[in-house]
Amino acid sequence: MSETKGHLGRVLVVDDDPGLRKLCRRLLANEGWHVTVVEHGRAAVQAIQGASEPFDCVVSDVNMPELDGYGLLREIRQSDTDLPVLLMTGDPSLDGAVRAIDQGAVSYLAKPFDQEAMASAVARAARRHGVARMRRRAEAFAQELDGDLVSRFEKALASSWLAFQPIIDLPARRVFAFEALIRTDEPTMHRPDILIATAERLDRIHQLGRTVRAAAVMAAPKLPPDVLLFINVHGLELSDEDLYASTGAFSELAPKIVLEITERIGVDEVAGPARVAMLRNLGFRIAVDDLGAGYAALGALATLEPEIVKLDMSLVRDINRHTTKRRVVGAITTLVKELGGRVVAEGVETVAERDTLLDAGIDLFQGWLFARAARDFILPKL
Repeated sequence: MSETKGHLGRVLVVDDDPGLRKLCRRLLANEGWHVTVVEHGRAAVQAIQGASEPFDCVVSDVNMPELDGYGLLREIRQSDTDLPVLLMTGDPSLDGAVRAIDQGAVSYLAKPFDQEAMASAVARAARRHGVARMRRRAEAFAQELDGDLVSRFEKALASSWLAFQPIIDLPARRVFAFEALIRTDEPTMHRPDILIATAERLDRIHQLGRTVRAAAVMAAPKLPPDVLLFINVHGLELSDEDLYASTGAFSELAPKIVLEITERIGVDEVAGPARVAMLRNLGFRIAVDDLGAGYAALGALATLEPEIVKLDMSLVRDINRHTTKRRVVGAITTLVKELGGRVVAEGVETVAERDTLLDAGIDLFQGWLFARAARDFILPKL
């Protein structure tokens, strides 16, 4: 067993391959996680039961001696229904993915995996672990800080800026909207998921959200006419009364703003549907991000009734090669349209993906195939 000190939280990695354990430990430790590695499921159960502080996420191989990944998942769910578990396998199959999700896994990763994608998956899963627990740990953690993390977070906010990526209405051959994406020049928090996770850890999500909204107000005069602006809103921001101010520069922009709910954590705790209704009354539109990621995301359609739904990139990637993905995307698109909404396919990188998504009935696109995010509202050639 080996551990590396980190500030984002605790991750347990379970794999019988020493090389992969080492890779995962180095990758996640570099991201800022405190990592524990064990060689099989039975050792993982013992690590969880004997931990002095709970884990935020478990990343486990499927095929292992003693106790495999599915068995580990069952044992975890007997005592903890919230702890996120990501399963890894070198032999992915649809049946395996369905089995994993049915038993409560939040993601099913195929080996060899993209390292940055894995890091993002762990960060996203850990953030969904539980608001009350997260806040308790944030309070306890803050008492132990030497000031460095707070200082770096403050520097990140002070040096933050917005990048804008267009969302294309392809049949109409026009830019439908731009999404505002938070960026920072603070090198230790250059990745947005690290910045967001740190804000959660320090209970500073409201401050981060207000920083983004203020920057959006400054940029709005340059927004092209008849083009909307997507602003990411963390689930915990729904408890920030500043978001509901009926006067002020941001509220004046409401008819041009789409508030994109990027994290579902916190939505239930702050009476999400009622709060979302308040935002609609102010003139904002609502979008839900990452539909298709995890086992609970479809519930957002019923609880939030979004005008716009963004497909998770895992459904978009190589969709032209996967019949099942095409069927799933087609079904989601039909459902959203029947509910009066529109679907955005984000992360589109190839012409083949674009054409397959068009055939599935999607008309809004976002991704590097069309344009990368930039500091200004740059209209791509269509």
